[in-house]
Amino acid sequence: MTPGILDGIVIRQPQDRLSAAVLSVGSELLLGDLTDTNATWLSQRLRELGVEVVHHLAVRDDLEQFVSALRWLTERAHLVIVGGGLGPTVDDLTREAIAAAAEVPLETRDDLVELIAERFHRTHREMPAQNLKQAQIPEGASAYPPVGTAPGFGLTVAAPTPTRVVALPGVPWELRELFSRYVVDEIRELAGPRATVTRVIHVVGSGESAVASVVEPLLAGRDEVTLSFLARSSEIEVRLTVSADSPEAARAASQPLVDEVISAVGVVAVGVDDDRLEDVVLQRLRQRGQTVATAESATGGDIAGRLARVPGASASLVGGLVVYTFPAKRELLGVSAELVEEHGEVSAEVTEALAAAAQQRAGADWGIGVTGVAGPASVDDLPVGSCFWALAHPDGHVEVHGRRIPGDRGQVISRLGSAAIDLLRRRLVEADDG
Repeated sequence: MTPGILDGIVIRQPQDRLSAAVLSVGSELLLGDLTDTNATWLSQRLRELGVEVVHHLAVRDDLEQFVSALRWLTERAHLVIVGGGLGPTVDDLTREAIAAAAEVPLETRDDLVELIAERFHRTHREMPAQNLKQAQIPEGASAYPPVGTAPGFGLTVAAPTPTRVVALPGVPWELRELFSRYVVDEIRELAGPRATVTRVIHVVGSGESAVASVVEPLLAGRDEVTLSFLARSSEIEVRLTVSADSPEAARAASQPLVDEVISAVGVVAVGVDDDRLEDVVLQRLRQRGQTVATAESATGGDIAGRLARVPGASASLVGGLVVYTFPAKRELLGVSAELVEEHGEVSAEVTEALAAAAQQRAGADWGIGVTGVAGPASVDDLPVGSCFWALAHPDGHVEVHGRRIPGDRGQVISRLGSAAIDLLRRRLVEADDG
């Protein structure tokens, strides 16, 4: 692999993997007024191109702090992508900051003036004089023609070591368009033929530490893979990142690792990559020609909603009822007052009745029922997180499970839904395996 060279300057030696940092600009990001979706998107694209993202940094609209942040990052990465601060107002300081960090003046580019003026002309608007500021870029920079009114640019900063600095607009669609049109080719020139894929193994029914205790020793010392974990409300993601000379080669190299992890964690591995719990359950139901219906109290329709979002769900999902109150349970599903009085609305017995009624009234092969205390207050002396889920089988048998689920209200609802859907998945797997 040849060294990464841009503008005739060696930016990366052959043995170095291209490293990158993302610098997001705007006081609104630090005030919490906006979520930095640009940094997330850029990291995903950079990873796919085989680039290692080593820093995310946000800086407020202050020139001195901006220049300081730039200089700090250029000492630590081969590539710095700056998002935002290319507008026409006084607080848009990206042009000035990059010019100061590179110790070069700003210059007004006549070709950019024409392009910006043309954008206004096409929309039948008069261009304010302050928009001429957007035609200024640091001397020696490569311009990226605007798709809105803000051009981007790239400049190789030579101190202390050569670093490519790329400036893109903060408006997400403009940033993504300019990145795809101009920056991707620059990165490929710098990084060489390299691609990275991240394989995701979805795990339900086990905690992050328990999964890590199995997976970490398995992959210890394996330099070809980067292991990470992402704990979501409804599942744990085991993420395996592998690089190679092409996406196809990286994916092929990752497959044995994926197979090893699935074998090690066992039944709690529910799917890989885009195949999440709901996808797997509906796929198995379709293959068997079977259907499911739901009766939900604590989850408020979350289970049916998750299943319904899968394309083609109508082949297997008959429907679902939200029966949050006792009158709804009684009128819609025939749950008796005596059962509730004896055991309480949140109980194994009532949950069993919900699952059986959902199955019978919908004419489905399987029925799911759930009850629980999602919070924030306890119910009938049951603490927050007390949950039950039940599955009615095609043969009429109903099994019920219960435990206290940790988390806030949203997490309890999501985790209870996952527990119920996963119970169906496990029984389908057992039936298919004989």
